[in-house]
Amino acid sequence: MAATGSVRVVKQFTYRGALRTFSNRYHIGTNVPPDSAHWTTLSDAIVTAEKAIYMPFASAGAKIVQVVGYAPGSEVPVFTKNYTTDGTGSFASGIAASGDSAALFRYSTPDRSVKNHPVYCFNYYHTPLVPISGTSPDTLLPAQAAAMLTYGNDWVSGFSDGVTTYKRSRPTGDLCTGVTVEPFITHRDLPR
Repeated sequence: MAATGSVRVVKQFTYRGALRTFSNRYHIGTNVPPDSAHWTTLSDAIVTAEKAIYMPFASAGAKIVQVVGYAPGSEVPVFTKNYTTDGTGSFASGIAASGDSAALFRYSTPDRSVKNHPVYCFNYYHTPLVPISGTSPDTLLPAQAAAMLTYGNDWVSGFSDGVTTYKRSRPTGDLCTGVTVEPFITHRDLPR
């Protein structure tokens, strides 16, 4: 069990002709919003920022369908809000990559492993775009990468519930200090 509270954002997209969901979880420290109204404010702020990294659902993009909040040390949700928020990104010079493809965010932390290696946090996002023209079909569309970097930096700066600002952290509570959006598309397998 993580010692921190967390927020899970659930998205929906079309994969192999069927609707599929994927989610990203963000640890937010040992304090969490005190009530449903504050959770709603936090949740709405996150959704407003994240929708800009996706093309609209009808254009091979994604739709945000739910946000779930968890208290520290528990896997039982303390907050759930359903959404039907379509992606709002407008990336005219891109084409959708395959469904198993994903963009990768790497958050840096001040922590080091026992072998003195840097410790990172990661998030994967489906529905990445590749340039229509160009020599590298493995490269994330620069315009989408820029939108994603803005969103990742929003997590480093933090989202507010109207009173408190919550920043991306490790499950241990150590804050993330920066973010990199990898320039090349990777993959994350989905169950068949």
